[in-house]
Amino acid sequence: MSYRVILIVAVPVLVGPGAVRAADPTLPPGAVLRLGDTRFRAGGPVADLLFSADGAELTSRVPVDAGVTRVTVWDVATGTPLSAATEPRRPGTRIRWRATSFPDGPRGIVVGPDGVPVVRDFAADKDLARLTGHFARVSAVTVSPDGRRIATASVDGLIRVWDAATFRPIVAPTGHTAAVRGVEVSPDGRLALTTGADRSARVWDLATGREIRLFAIPDESRPAFTADGAAIRIPLADRVIVRDLLTPLEVLSAVDRRADPFAGLAALFQLVGVCVAVSPDGRTVAVGDRTGGVDLYETRTGQVRRQLVGHAGACADLTFTPDGSKLLTAGADHCVLVWPVRPRDLPLSAELKRETGAAKLWDRMARGRAGESYQAMARLAADPGAAVKMARLRLKPGTTAGLIPDARAVELLEAVGTAEARALLRELADDEPDSARTREAWAALSRLGEPRYHRDGVRTISGSKP
Repeated sequence: MSYRVILIVAVPVLVGPGAVRAADPTLPPGAVLRLGDTRFRAGGPVADLLFSADGAELTSRVPVDAGVTRVTVWDVATGTPLSAATEPRRPGTRIRWRATSFPDGPRGIVVGPDGVPVVRDFAADKDLARLTGHFARVSAVTVSPDGRRIATASVDGLIRVWDAATFRPIVAPTGHTAAVRGVEVSPDGRLALTTGADRSARVWDLATGREIRLFAIPDESRPAFTADGAAIRIPLADRVIVRDLLTPLEVLSAVDRRADPFAGLAALFQLVGVCVAVSPDGRTVAVGDRTGGVDLYETRTGQVRRQLVGHAGACADLTFTPDGSKLLTAGADHCVLVWPVRPRDLPLSAELKRETGAAKLWDRMARGRAGESYQAMARLAADPGAAVKMARLRLKPGTTAGLIPDARAVELLEAVGTAEARALLRELADDEPDSARTREAWAALSRLGEPRYHRDGVRTISGSKP
């Protein structure tokens, strides 16, 4: 009598992702925090303003490019955007200011040579008020049909609404009042430092989004955190001053400006309207441009793995937090958006949430283009137990699936970060000493804080471990 031996391998099946906290409806999909607000931030040079018949809404028009205008409708009482759309740009239209009159008398508004709107009594030939509050030149003015509200807008995208009787602003802006042109994260990842075209530097709490410190700075100055993150360095024309974050007092004076080796390269990119940042693990390059969108590229393939859309104006600067878990993007809409960028933070489509075939997802992650690979990785990371079991089936000692599949597999295990995932990473790190997968595993364990492995995540040539 003969017998056949049948080997049965259990392929993991994923369960549905757990419940997630409801997203803030005021944030773009995928973002978790906004530093500053969007109240009356048009995100570009405003060419036209128009009140509704009842004065409750205000419409702004911003030329986006040669053929498109962005139209935004605002709530006058709160300054929040109610809707946004694009329309074809009429040939010959350009940004210009124009005088406007009140419906109830001989008053009107003109913009002076200094770019500041002036309320003028034409009958008495005298000025009644100067509406100061814009940092840039005012490009559009209008008065509500009932004569009770004035709206002004500037070329930096800030709109302000004023009480026509008192000439006081109805809604005061919070945060930067001009484009944010620089953003940096403190060494401990707790704070963000933003630099605006409004000649201010602001320090924000990244846990709450609250502004905790404001510094006046010279035009074009680019402050930076000190090495310990306890103060900021503000370059002046002839020296650098250091101001303490706790007391805002000057704690140290420096004769020479510290050289920034990347300042020239960053400035070159900004000249052509592009900002670039590399994630701390080197796996992702973030690229922002004048459209306000940000693309995340997989460095090994050069393919886009994710797109972030949320700014109403151009992206001026971006940076990763030191642990690589978040990306901060600064925009011409006067705000900074905070985006979680770990695989498990990727928003999943309804179709992807329903997919439970771990083997199918693994193959898509290993062999697909960067975009679909990253989505599959995110779905696998949502079920850590099944993901690690699948990895054990596919990552056999002494074998390789290929440079890119192996790198993606290690990235998944690092993103999962459970005890089981770390144990498998240690096994991979102890495998062939000169293989790319081994080096990837060592680097991942180093970033996860495993004390046994080198801080730089690279083995010695002999393959020996400390």
